[in-house]
Amino acid sequence: MPVFDARSDYVAKRDVRDHGALVELVQARPQKGVLWPLLGARRSGKTWTLRALELGSAGRPGEARYMNLREHGRMLPEPPSNAIVLLDEPELTGAGDRRRGSAEFLTWCRAAHAAGTVVLLAMTPAEWIVLRAVGEDGGLVSAQDLRFLAPLSEAQAKKLARTKAARALLSQLPVIWRRSPFLLELVFQTAEEAMEAAPHLLDDIWELLRTVRERSDDAEFRYFDAVFHNGLTPAQQGAVRRVAAGEAKEPPEAELLRRCGLLRRTDHGTVINDPVLEANLAPLRIHHVSDLHFGGKAATRVDVKAEGAHADALRGALGPARVADAYAGHVAELAATGRAPHLLVISGDVAEWAREEEYADARAWLEAVGRHLAGHPRLSPSEPHVLIVGGNHDVDWREAPRGAGARGRHAAFARAFEGAPRALRARLEEPPEARALAVARYPELGMEVLLLGSAELGGEEERDPVRDGLLELIGRLRRDALAEPDAARAAALGAQVSRIDPGVVHHADLERISTTDWRLPIRIAVLHHPVSPLPATELASFAGLVNAGELKDTLVRKEFCLVLHGHAHTGWFGKEQWPERHEERSLRIAAAPSLGSREVQEHHGYNEIEVARDQQGNDASYRITVRRFGREGTSWVARSSMGPFAPGG
Repeated sequence: MPVFDARSDYVAKRDVRDHGALVELVQARPQKGVLWPLLGARRSGKTWTLRALELGSAGRPGEARYMNLREHGRMLPEPPSNAIVLLDEPELTGAGDRRRGSAEFLTWCRAAHAAGTVVLLAMTPAEWIVLRAVGEDGGLVSAQDLRFLAPLSEAQAKKLARTKAARALLSQLPVIWRRSPFLLELVFQTAEEAMEAAPHLLDDIWELLRTVRERSDDAEFRYFDAVFHNGLTPAQQGAVRRVAAGEAKEPPEAELLRRCGLLRRTDHGTVINDPVLEANLAPLRIHHVSDLHFGGKAATRVDVKAEGAHADALRGALGPARVADAYAGHVAELAATGRAPHLLVISGDVAEWAREEEYADARAWLEAVGRHLAGHPRLSPSEPHVLIVGGNHDVDWREAPRGAGARGRHAAFARAFEGAPRALRARLEEPPEARALAVARYPELGMEVLLLGSAELGGEEERDPVRDGLLELIGRLRRDALAEPDAARAAALGAQVSRIDPGVVHHADLERISTTDWRLPIRIAVLHHPVSPLPATELASFAGLVNAGELKDTLVRKEFCLVLHGHAHTGWFGKEQWPERHEERSLRIAAAPSLGSREVQEHHGYNEIEVARDQQGNDASYRITVRRFGREGTSWVARSSMGPFAPGG
């Protein structure tokens, strides 16, 4: 016989709460209004509390009478005299015939109070707002009478774990899952059933809790709708959303919701205290960084012109030397305040010359940043947290002979990030005809991210017969006049002059994009080269993407909503529409400024993409906002933004 059942009616031996304070309350009867309001979120155990009081916890057995008002419709019985009445399901909110008139209900409570009866009413936060608005001015309702159903304590959670297996599981659960008796019982029930039906769930806590969240919204429970949409007023719902978004200023409704156990105060502010509400409302934060240029052209924080030991000591005393390292410290500070990114996207030019030592620095930096990436309830620990594409500076020119077939030019970049924990990258070292698309899919987040290598042909040697003939002639004329080292240097410079970096997405990848079944509502593409002209000037051959129009046409056709890129060292937002081809569908474009190059036209910085989620029944909706942050002194300051916008708008 199953031990755990979240649907169970009241069972005294399974009740882990201490109701002593409520017992004293209803026995003393010193209220200021005509009833005692007992506030708790839906599914927080209010009915079990009233049943416990009815079955003897409030004094003599039979002295307290439980009454489910939903079963009485709009017809209330005659108020009893000198009794204790425990009222449940008042249905003071809602619409149509299900809504009970608050004034009529308070008239009944006043008559009961006059007859010496104590009324204890279990209510949701929304019902309290309705009742208070009607009865407070007339003295029928007093906020001083409020009592709250607190979340489970650690000791109570341990009592709820009634088996050895449940006690072992309890120690692995995040604290937020140990506060709700309903959700904790459902966790244990799901785990108990999984022992025979799906034992793999017991080996993956994240997957087990994902299953519980999904199950909590089944028709028999409708947990999120009950707690959030039916149990809170619109103002209270807005307060929870603002808390989920991490707003610094606490909304005025937060105090009541904290006392109901839906919110919790921490050292860095107020947070959601319910795992289902958190999963459905907490936004996803993505940091988009680009053009780090680890190597000789990496940007430094301090301009130290002096040389020698004294200068080295000064550099060490002034903190992180590179701007990229200052960003790593910034992410650590964000983590301390609950605002760290959940995902990191790097859109190319990680190194300056694709050298092993440059990538060694980059890997150390990435490990430092990765330690502070935040967890998200809908982001599996096994899913990629770092997404990387290479840029033209990540191409090893030494391995870039003529022609498009050589893969060796991308080998250094591949070696640098092969095996990087929780990372996914574009794989240009593989032949374009055979490689698979690099796609990070996050089903629980409703998002898929396409990683495209636009430096496919970086470092190509351009053949110009006129120029080559001229260089050969000059070489012959000067051959006898140049020393051997100078001749070698001249030859190397000649080869470098002929190198070009065309940005292109291979037609084989475009074909794969077109034939892939894209299913998740949020679709983001990442590459290095710009797909549209930017308000910045670059004097170089192939400054942008050669086949940008074809790529954008493909992406819009496949309903991508956002493109992230770098290369220009300039932050920029854009929105494009092609009405004759794609009706009113829009493609947003976000260029990230350089995070680490000293060759910039503006502040170093990064983009933050915030994906806000809202749940309505079984359907989720999303709003995307992109913000650009720039470094000013020792601070990172929000400078501009794009959105919010819906994925399909």
